[in-house]
Amino acid sequence: MDRFLGSKKLHNTIVIEGDELNHLYAKRVKVGQKIEVFLEGRLYLCILEKLAKSYAYCLIEKELDVYIPLPIITLYQCVPIELKNMDLIVEKISEVGAFKLVPVVSSRSFQNIQVIKKRIERWKRIALASFKQCKRPKPLEIGEPVYLKDINADAELNLFLDSFEKGIGIKDLKLDGVKTINLIVGPEGGLSVKESEFLKGLGFFSVRLYPYVLRSETASILGVGLLMNFSIQHSSTYRD
Repeated sequence: MDRFLGSKKLHNTIVIEGDELNHLYAKRVKVGQKIEVFLEGRLYLCILEKLAKSYAYCLIEKELDVYIPLPIITLYQCVPIELKNMDLIVEKISEVGAFKLVPVVSSRSFQNIQVIKKRIERWKRIALASFKQCKRPKPLEIGEPVYLKDINADAELNLFLDSFEKGIGIKDLKLDGVKTINLIVGPEGGLSVKESEFLKGLGFFSVRLYPYVLRSETASILGVGLLMNFSIQHSSTYRD
């Protein structure tokens, strides 16, 4: 079933306009057909009631229950020097199941936090497009950028990927019953020794992806995907 983003709600009807209306036309949705419409954090099953040149009216049939698979993973991504590479990271970690992405400034990352902040809205748009495509229950959350020194080990399991330490493999982690995970991924060149020691002092554990050294964006996608799929909680659900 096709999914679209609503622009406003009028009583029991959701209006689709602008680019989303163009998408609806491109998908050749017909009046009377059922579609999913996301608006203001809620997902609805609707029937396309009216289709015009500048708008579409969608009659709400019911609000859909949203279930989020566990574990809930927050990816702390050190921003690549090639800032455009974050677009790929946002799209793909959304597809493999991350709950939230937080851009991080570290010693070897992109440094201008003000420039990063200006990209947040772009990344949110990419997350919404991915949300529609991969049918995840909610869009990937994009947090405000932080400095590495300000990260807290506030999840049940706190990890960082390190290509230079003898960290354990993700498949060897004890994920039984773990519901929340923080995962830090460094930029190209990795985290510095000082940063790795700092994170260990906070309670983060070093893990590695084998057998090769991966690019930052590849490591993020693979790391999140493996954590989701190796967790025995993957088939359980958290109701929001």
